[in-house]
Amino acid sequence: MSFTDITVFREAEQSLKMANETLEERVLQRTLELEKLNKQLVTATQRSERESQSKSRFLAAVSHDLMQPLNAARLFASSLSEVAKEAEVQKLAHHIESALGAAEDLISDLLDISRLESGKIDLHPHSFAIMDVLSNLNAEFSALAAKQGVQFSLVPSLLWVHSDPKLLRRVIQNFLTNAFRYNPNGKVILGVRRVATGQVRIDVWDNGIGIEQDKQQEIFEEFNRGGQVRSDQGLGLGLAISKGIAHVLGHHISMRSWPGQGSVFSITLDRAQPMPSSLTQTVAMVNEKGSELQHLRVLCVDNEPDILVGMRDLLERWGCEVKTATDIHGSLKALEGQWIPDVILSDYRLDNGRTGLEVLQQCRLRLGDCFAGVIISADRNPDILDGIESSGFRFMAKPIKPLKLRALLNSLS
Repeated sequence: MSFTDITVFREAEQSLKMANETLEERVLQRTLELEKLNKQLVTATQRSERESQSKSRFLAAVSHDLMQPLNAARLFASSLSEVAKEAEVQKLAHHIESALGAAEDLISDLLDISRLESGKIDLHPHSFAIMDVLSNLNAEFSALAAKQGVQFSLVPSLLWVHSDPKLLRRVIQNFLTNAFRYNPNGKVILGVRRVATGQVRIDVWDNGIGIEQDKQQEIFEEFNRGGQVRSDQGLGLGLAISKGIAHVLGHHISMRSWPGQGSVFSITLDRAQPMPSSLTQTVAMVNEKGSELQHLRVLCVDNEPDILVGMRDLLERWGCEVKTATDIHGSLKALEGQWIPDVILSDYRLDNGRTGLEVLQQCRLRLGDCFAGVIISADRNPDILDGIESSGFRFMAKPIKPLKLRALLNSLS
């Protein structure tokens, strides 16, 4: 090998060494940059999680703190409406109830939209008889129909579906609310039918004002209320919420409308096979006069005195025997003697960190399973709802709507 060959070899070796060093520097630089980006990503993720948790806590606080005074006001307004003798006072009470109802619906819609946007809605899908959902809606809206002069009917069905019953109920409830709102003194029909293979469609028909063709594509958008509606009828979030819930559930919603003739809003979902041991539920109808509630014994538990006063006044006017308490000790004291409640209605969040679920559990230890327990709360945290359901109790959202409460008590009496 000549000197020239060695020189070329050394130069090549040196170039390769420099290239390796340069490559190592680049790899090290890229590694440091990647580590920096990863740290930034972790920091951003942690900040996002903290903000999400903070938002969840804020939603829970807003739900509770805003709904509490509205709940008390609604109870007093309902009692005033029932006892008022003069037409002018009755009219005023009706206006108060309508205004409170609008405020409640607005808050509920805003909270639901926020939950959908933040992904805070948990799913619990399973197979169930569709009448499990429809019969409760029938009881609620039959009472409302009698009050508003709407001809409402449910077509019973033996079909089973696969969905989350609570979320499905909210979608259908929004459909019915719209049908009642924009169809005063009209007709509304709720029914179910088989459609494509393995699917069913739930329809809400009305013979109201209908929706113009050029507005039909926009009706499921946020803050859209269609045309020909009053300015006091909400922000137009109900159908947007229904669309969001249907998307989360993997269901399909649709609508057809004929201006001046009416509309039909639908949700299509998977059909399920009935359980062999299942029994068909009958349609629960609510007696508007509330005669089934005569002598029904009800224990009301809440840490807000105004709510207890309102609940007692309303329930006693329905013929119930009522006792009240503000905590676990007062609840157990109310059970002394021969008085045994048929129903215990308790707020979830009580003073000193105690909960209504603890109240119901302590009462169950004292009485056994001889009463129906209902938690009433504006907090719809999935963990709370799961705890209530797993304990065998029911849940009712605040603020309490008197017609809905009456329907529930009728079903328990």
